[in-house]
Amino acid sequence: MPREIYRIIRWGQETYCPINIDAIRLESAPDFPLYFRSGPGRNFILYCERGVSFSAAVRQRLIENKISHLYILQSDRPGYSRYLADHLAEILEDSTLSLQEKTSILYDSSQAVVEELFTQPFSSDNVHRIKEVVRHTVTLISDDDFMLEDLLRDISCDYYLYTHSVNVVAYSVALAMQAGYTDHATLREIANGALLHDVGKSGLPREMLEKNDELSESEWEEMRRHPQIGFDMLSSSGAIGEIALDIVLHHHEKLDGRGYPHRLSNAKISPFVRIVTVADIFDALTTDRFHQPHKTSFQALHTMQRRMLPELDVTLVRGLIEMLGISRRH
Repeated sequence: MPREIYRIIRWGQETYCPINIDAIRLESAPDFPLYFRSGPGRNFILYCERGVSFSAAVRQRLIENKISHLYILQSDRPGYSRYLADHLAEILEDSTLSLQEKTSILYDSSQAVVEELFTQPFSSDNVHRIKEVVRHTVTLISDDDFMLEDLLRDISCDYYLYTHSVNVVAYSVALAMQAGYTDHATLREIANGALLHDVGKSGLPREMLEKNDELSESEWEEMRRHPQIGFDMLSSSGAIGEIALDIVLHHHEKLDGRGYPHRLSNAKISPFVRIVTVADIFDALTTDRFHQPHKTSFQALHTMQRRMLPELDVTLVRGLIEMLGISRRH
């Protein structure tokens, strides 16, 4: 089962988010309170006040009680995102943490920074944090000891806009490497595009994004604007490269020319866009949505091979099959 680290819990008037205790650095004083919950259905208890040093003794007590995560308030997610950004390099260089633990923290960090970007898409600080997270992600996935299973373990079947973006990065970088791309600069550009591919949705009505019914035709027409919105938003910042911008603008194009926004086909669609498109579709098929329960990896790949192949790069779909090996969702 995946570690569903982003599963938020509404309790009373508050909303809580779980965080990995290994992400809280010893002797640091997080600018957000930490909460504890002894089990499902139990109250949330204040464990550590805002600004209080997180000591080795505190962590040891948690470990002894087999507690792997605490909780923060949803309203403190921006502060947590900034905290992780400030400490991420230190965390990933910590020799006491396993590669699997580092992978989990990086995944959580990516979700936090993407959430903040969707809230404040024009913030240059948020774009900088995105690029830092991407740099660390590519470095970690390129490590000789990296195991794809460690990353897949963190990927949840629950669909959130933020987790979806992070999942697509994981699949895209791994698939790009499977396809023979090893240059870190290129991989970072692919990852930037993958992480930002849906950022244009931040410019759409929130009620439409959270709607629990099928979208009307007019709403779908509005939804199809998100690649152009994202491209315009990011290109005006001047902080994102051409490969990433191409991915943001064209990740819904199809090889048979039936995609959007420009109805491109075949050679007009770059290999980098094709990679992210395959990753995007695979994650969409294997996560729960209001109108569609998640498919297993086998079912999703079968759908992509039998029903969607004219739209997709067949070599990349086969590469995804080889990369995933045994299905992770039975």
